[in-house]
Amino acid sequence: MIIGITGGKGGTGKTVLAVNIALALADLGHRVTYLDCDADCPSAHMLLGAKLRGKREVRSFLPVIDEKTCRRCGRCVANCQFNALYMPKGKPPGLVPALCNGCKACVLSCPHGAARGGSKAIGWTYKTEKHGLELFSAKLKPSEPLSEKMVEAVKERGLKEGRGGIFIVDTSAGAHCPVVRALEGCERAFAVTEPTLFGQSDLKAINELLGRLGIPHETIVNRSTISSRKVPGAVLEVPYDRAMVDCYVNGMSIVREMPDHPISKKIAAFAKGLLP
Repeated sequence: MIIGITGGKGGTGKTVLAVNIALALADLGHRVTYLDCDADCPSAHMLLGAKLRGKREVRSFLPVIDEKTCRRCGRCVANCQFNALYMPKGKPPGLVPALCNGCKACVLSCPHGAARGGSKAIGWTYKTEKHGLELFSAKLKPSEPLSEKMVEAVKERGLKEGRGGIFIVDTSAGAHCPVVRALEGCERAFAVTEPTLFGQSDLKAINELLGRLGIPHETIVNRSTISSRKVPGAVLEVPYDRAMVDCYVNGMSIVREMPDHPISKKIAAFAKGLLP
């Protein structure tokens, strides 16, 4: 079972709920593997009070221009959609590595075979365990624009090495390419929102994306009591409570620290309902 936890708007508490749902499933006796696919700002390990371990470098294609073979035709520059290549007068193409997304258009478009394969480090994946959860996460190298490739890397590692019967895929916020990459392969998904105008507007965007991907999806409303505005069709509503804030600040989960709290019981019942 691969479950996506996503949300169009940042700051809705998506990761907080994803971690607590994962722990609630583990408390039911299931082996759970958690994939933190927010490579720009991974935070699941902090909510678990865990240190990132099992560091592994992730590399991406980076072209090397052979000056002897290059005829200065400029086709590689013309076909680089990310402006990573430029053509100095009378010289071979130059490269701005930070702009290269590894698409290999330069290799495909060069008629002389002057653009060849090299690579660059774009970030790292990690593997650790805490509170009965396997956690795989990724961290994008500063200045690199390739979040979706880091998402692919952490999913590949997690799905290959993870031993979970249930996989929780925690995406970044939004409806952009890294979110699409994270959600691909999920059997069902839950979009976390809040009862605000911004929350409901971004919920429409993520629901449209999930529909286009053909993933069955439902809505979770966090901090449901901060407004009188209602979000129709929510399968779980979590009220605002200072206890959730305190757990977040202290790197703890409410389902483990306060199992008898009404929110913990709500999340536990929701997790139990996910199982066939």
